[in-house]
Amino acid sequence: MMGDARFYYTPEPDGSRVVSIKLDESLGELFSEFLVNANDGITQGGSIKRAVGRMGELVTIQRDRLKLGEELANQFRAMQNHLDRGFSVAFTADDDKSWAAPLNNNPLTNSTTISVRPNPFNNLGLSSCLPSVDDYIVLETQPPAMLTETVKIKDLHTLSNSSVSQFKIKKGTVFAYDQPVFARYQHFWPVLKRPQSQIGRNMITNENGLLFSLSVTLIPDYDTLFAYHPNQYEGIDEIGPDLSRPEITTDIFPQYDGGRGVDKLPERYEDARKRLREMQDKLRALGLI
Repeated sequence: MMGDARFYYTPEPDGSRVVSIKLDESLGELFSEFLVNANDGITQGGSIKRAVGRMGELVTIQRDRLKLGEELANQFRAMQNHLDRGFSVAFTADDDKSWAAPLNNNPLTNSTTISVRPNPFNNLGLSSCLPSVDDYIVLETQPPAMLTETVKIKDLHTLSNSSVSQFKIKKGTVFAYDQPVFARYQHFWPVLKRPQSQIGRNMITNENGLLFSLSVTLIPDYDTLFAYHPNQYEGIDEIGPDLSRPEITTDIFPQYDGGRGVDKLPERYEDARKRLREMQDKLRALGLI
């Protein structure tokens, strides 16, 4: 039996607790479109060279005539304020399978065994969520020129939320990956934000004040998502795992210096990159590198 659609977020500016909105019903529509920003250069000889920039998805979530009506509509109004101020939410179409994890290594083409690290979003209340055999899993890298493909699980093997583990897929991977990769259940997006064109538009509409409907369009924030990949920033291997799995206390997600909410982690990485650059500059001045 399929679980329910659900949103999760850590309300800012505090970001210290998790709020979830459960629809208690399936969606009316869920679809995503690819976004690609590219420029072609064509030589006099007819050769085409393409520079690919931003890529990603546009995710549309809709449900007409919400069963829980005004009670649910008011919860979404708070979430819309959170989104319109530039912060993120997570969304799943099946709250039993709200799973995502950074890959432990970069697969070669035709790989049939996928090794993953622990799910860094467990503290959203997802520690018991795992995909099942025959579920589809998206593998994706970060823009620009991101790689993405969808694979089907053959065997859960050792798949776990809390440790490095593996699962097997039915057909080998298409691509050979040369940069950090994230895996996620096909209908789960851990970090979604509202595009500028949607700001201020009501996510909730109603008919005669009685029947409430949901319609929202969101886009992934890959910079924030990949901040939870320990291998994202070269030279910061030592602190990467700590940031990916921050220490927490009861009911606090996540707990680390400078902020608690999901959206605060890239700031920690930027601070770490700044310290790394300063250290490298000092070593260059001493002629050591």
